[in-house]
Amino acid sequence: MTASRLRLYDFIHSRGPQAVGLCASDTPGCANIVNAAQQRILFARETSDTGFWGAWAEIAFNLSQTSPFFTAPRGVGRIINMDVCTFPVPVQNEFYEYLAFGAGRFPKTNCLGGRCNPMQAYSRGLVPTFADIPAGRTLRVRPTSTADEGLRTLVGGLDANDQKVTNLDGPVLVQGEMIPFVLPFSDSLTPWNRISAIQKDVTIGTVSFYAVDLTTGDEDLLLTMEPGETVASYQRYYVGGLPRNCCAVPSADADTVQITAMVKLDFVPVVTPTDYLLVQNLEALIAECQSVRYSEMDSPTAMTKEAERHRAAIRLLNGELAHYAGKEQIAINFAPFGSAHLARQRIGTMI
Repeated sequence: MTASRLRLYDFIHSRGPQAVGLCASDTPGCANIVNAAQQRILFARETSDTGFWGAWAEIAFNLSQTSPFFTAPRGVGRIINMDVCTFPVPVQNEFYEYLAFGAGRFPKTNCLGGRCNPMQAYSRGLVPTFADIPAGRTLRVRPTSTADEGLRTLVGGLDANDQKVTNLDGPVLVQGEMIPFVLPFSDSLTPWNRISAIQKDVTIGTVSFYAVDLTTGDEDLLLTMEPGETVASYQRYYVGGLPRNCCAVPSADADTVQITAMVKLDFVPVVTPTDYLLVQNLEALIAECQSVRYSEMDSPTAMTKEAERHRAAIRLLNGELAHYAGKEQIAINFAPFGSAHLARQRIGTMI
């Protein structure tokens, strides 16, 4: 990462607003066009697996044989690479276990302790909570700011009878239960067997969701949503073949495994001037904002100008990536015939 991360503030106080016909005082307008430009860059076909500079990050977490699932936080699109106990392991997408000549879905039910599964990670798609709710528990919602009292969250899923929960919100039928924010907490009326969706209003503070045992009153944290987060949706992975721990001595008391991963960051909209940008190249962002502006014009030359500005943005982003990550000394170096030029080994062709 660069020493100083770009913010919406930096775009507002640059030539960016003027370049797209906006006033610097129009914060919502600047945020809208910057969000559109960042999405177009993030999902552009020219983008590599790792993305442009600033589009990846390293995370660390602990797993165990009894709990081999990892749910990525908000802002993570997917895991690019993963290390288990400092050793790289493959990361497979959701289709891998359904290949015609593959090994099928893991874990295998006839595999004692899961240790016969290969050590690799498998995507389990998007989930609404960091941990699944145990069957038959109510949901407790804990806001952290008094300013959020009166706002609400909508929770969808299956009740204790495995029936889809529906309710009336005034005259409107909603899929789920509306739970108002009340300090110190508010509980759902529904005992849940499964939660499939969570929405909430934009809040001032974070909001946490707990599963509550109706018999003991014990709470288990399922999810904490950020203030600007309105829909809960996170990537989950199953890591198979985990050892008991990462220690060299098998009899060690530790029962957790250290995992590190490089992740591809996902699009998170900016709203206020202090919000950080995903794209870390201001000139490329301005060029893509101009491309967005041309895409909305009804003009014979608008499409050509849109494509030209997009190409300019990609050139700048590729240049930035080469500047910070290097172009000649890349991360992968596979030299089966030695490090000398192939022509010197009489293998390649002299040009």
